[in-house]
Amino acid sequence: MRLTVLFLIVFAGLFLRVDSAWKGTDENLPDSQAYERIAIGLADHGVYEQKGSAIPPETQPASNYAPGLPLFVGAVFAITGSDSARAARILLALIASLSIPLAFMLGRRLAGDGAGLAGAALVAFYPTLIGDSGMILTESLAGTLLIGAVLTLLIAREGSRASLWVLSGVLFGLTAMVRPEYLGILAVVALVSWLVKKPGSLSRSAMGPAALIIGALLILTPWTARNLFDEGRLIPLTTGGGQTLFAGSFLPSGGDPQKVLPALFESRPELLDSPKVRAFGNPSAVPPEIAFEVLAARDMPGLETDVALTRMGRSQYLDALTGRPLELAAFLGNKAHRIWWRGRSSLTDNLPGKLFHWAVAALSLIGLAVMFARRRFDAILVGSIFIAATAVGVILIASPRRALVLWPLVSSLAGVGAALTVAFLAGLLSDRGRPVALP
Repeated sequence: MRLTVLFLIVFAGLFLRVDSAWKGTDENLPDSQAYERIAIGLADHGVYEQKGSAIPPETQPASNYAPGLPLFVGAVFAITGSDSARAARILLALIASLSIPLAFMLGRRLAGDGAGLAGAALVAFYPTLIGDSGMILTESLAGTLLIGAVLTLLIAREGSRASLWVLSGVLFGLTAMVRPEYLGILAVVALVSWLVKKPGSLSRSAMGPAALIIGALLILTPWTARNLFDEGRLIPLTTGGGQTLFAGSFLPSGGDPQKVLPALFESRPELLDSPKVRAFGNPSAVPPEIAFEVLAARDMPGLETDVALTRMGRSQYLDALTGRPLELAAFLGNKAHRIWWRGRSSLTDNLPGKLFHWAVAALSLIGLAVMFARRRFDAILVGSIFIAATAVGVILIASPRRALVLWPLVSSLAGVGAALTVAFLAGLLSDRGRPVALP
């Protein structure tokens, strides 16, 4: 019965994703379009650049985008001999569907089959993950890689098998290739795995984390070497960190990325006099990369835009920390709120959607507490990933898309919380239905 239910959940989630991938979407996000154009550049021209028709003039450099997804899609284009994104979307949907049984395995590990099935269902039917299969985006792919890496690591720690530690590192490395912030999160995971150790010497307990790092380096080193050769400086994955750091540290935006440019033009009206900005006519039509390029050239001439924006972002945070610490604290708190409580797309535009999103988040906290009581290392490891991912979003861009990468993990924990909540309520009803003995 359990396997039948799991099969139905996986099949339904797979069908919904493949159907969305086959149909595509009329509202293709700019990032999805950029990943597709970079893949065309790789497959048709052998260069890591945006190629194809109708490339907007404000296009960001390809180096600003994480390489993992374009490399995958470019390989699909090269193998199929076609630049049609449908085949790539379908393959991505198949990979994304693997997160459903992985969520079941993690939930069952913590609280039995009921928790595993609940977690799998939450992943399978979460509307945003289904809708995103109609585009070429990183979140579903990274989510599958991440939950696979975490589950492999938890199993590796129990058996102390070096091969599983390396495999987990490979999966974490692939996750970082798709979502660069997980390079820093990998370091956090390795540190936690070393500090929260089994009884034994420190040197012996470091063997597993060292194997984890080695596995990740197998994936990350070739691209880092390529960047060093092409760019002439050490760039582990992308060059887009400066723009996100500046936008993320701009306090007048209140933590909303959509308000960065209006607030920037209001505080720096001279930017509107730039020919590059005036070319778009209306300030609301100016792309962020153009405005940031003009700003960097004015304030730090002679420096590359990414380097200049990185320095400016650091300066903004330091100035706020020393001069306006309370405002900074409220700013960071609002950004954390945006990541976890807002959701994405049309899911939370109405009250039922908001209640559903909040219920899943609340149940995941219950599941994390249960995990801490039953499997402390598992709880500390997963909790550290949540904290580190939230910290990255709080420092950089506070987008709800960051939470989507974690959604298979969140759903697994929510499945645990849901199963225990149902069991608790069933116990209460059972107790109320018992006859009371008369004296």
